[in-house]
Amino acid sequence: MKISNFKTKKQLESLKGKPVIKRDLFVGLESFKFKVKFIPLLQKKFILKELMLYKPEIHVVRNKKGILNFADLTKSKKLTDEEKKELAEEKKQERLDAIEEAKNPSKPLTADDIPIAINIGKVGIENGLLTFKDLGTKQNIKVYDLTVKVQDIQVDSTDLKAKNQAFLDFNMGIKTVGKTKSKSVQSFDIVLNANGKVTPFDLKTKLLNPEVAMTIGSKKGKITGLQIFESLKEIEKLEKYMGKISFLKKTTKWSNADAKIWYKNGILKIQKAKIATSDYLLTLLGQANLNSSKLDLEMDMIVADKHKKKIEAGIKSKSEKAIPSSLKKFVKAEQVTKVAMKPFINEKGEVYMKYSVKGKFSSPKSKLVHPKLPSLGDIVKSQAGNAGDLIKDAAAKKAAAAKKAAKEKAKKAAKKKAKSKFKKIKKRW
Repeated sequence: MKISNFKTKKQLESLKGKPVIKRDLFVGLESFKFKVKFIPLLQKKFILKELMLYKPEIHVVRNKKGILNFADLTKSKKLTDEEKKELAEEKKQERLDAIEEAKNPSKPLTADDIPIAINIGKVGIENGLLTFKDLGTKQNIKVYDLTVKVQDIQVDSTDLKAKNQAFLDFNMGIKTVGKTKSKSVQSFDIVLNANGKVTPFDLKTKLLNPEVAMTIGSKKGKITGLQIFESLKEIEKLEKYMGKISFLKKTTKWSNADAKIWYKNGILKIQKAKIATSDYLLTLLGQANLNSSKLDLEMDMIVADKHKKKIEAGIKSKSEKAIPSSLKKFVKAEQVTKVAMKPFINEKGEVYMKYSVKGKFSSPKSKLVHPKLPSLGDIVKSQAGNAGDLIKDAAAKKAAAAKKAAKEKAKKAAKKKAKSKFKKIKKRW
């Protein structure tokens, strides 16, 4: 099945009998499979063995005026007088129904509202493609190689504890074509796979309130301008310590990432996530409120060994500037660098840092939790104090040695004088 973009009657006439060309495709579908058991319906059971769509393709376009390429499908045709009369009656009845509903508002959907037990084997799509193009903002997003399968779906209000589940499995790639207009990220291209369990109804209230627990993996991906990472660069204390932070780049690329997440009532909990790049290994946990766009995350970072010398060089450069000219004779940048570098090193000899990230997705605020860093100026003072003590000790030792030498010299002189005197007396005798 192929459906083209909007065509006028004249265009349709000229295209009659011709296939829909690729660049003019709005929706396409290679094939689908539908298997349902009939007899269980008579027993108030709905058993769908399979409903799969193969190679579905959807292209959504919004023009500069904000009109979507399927807007014509929602437009009403020109009505006859009789049809107008029927429509007016329908609208009148809708208003009456709305007034009645306002007096007696409808209750939220519960499991008890489903009159039959549901058992669905597999529902989903394979190798789907979805594109969205906004001609006004010039923003394009593409979802490719999309395969989504929801399996073993069971809902039975009479036995909700045992039959209230669906298992989700999906693989997909998602990327931007050009830069986004979002303030939280500029561009991305991510390959994802995930599997997990969805519990549709709350066991206590029986209300439709999905709970999701999933394991997500990403074998490769890249993100440019992600504000969470950008905020790490802006930590003033780190910048004062090492200057430009070489291991945090504008574009983050990874070859391996995974996460365990939980979701309910708009709260997304990241139980543990890991991103491995060539520059660092990042693990994080915490939560995000999708209703308010607020973040509360803890992030641990182990920096790749290749950046260790760059960090040391940056600290040394800052240390040289922090040492006053009056102390340069006693305090060396190498000493200050060694002391300043020590808090960053963990028991394995790796550069390790811990961050706290709070705020909104578009404007997160990051704070360095570990290590606790004194200023380079304080380290310089400490080293100058140590140098002063060494100088005093050396002076005291020198003075004591001089005193001892003088005493020995005086002793020798006295001995020599006494000997000379004795010789004179002996000569007289």
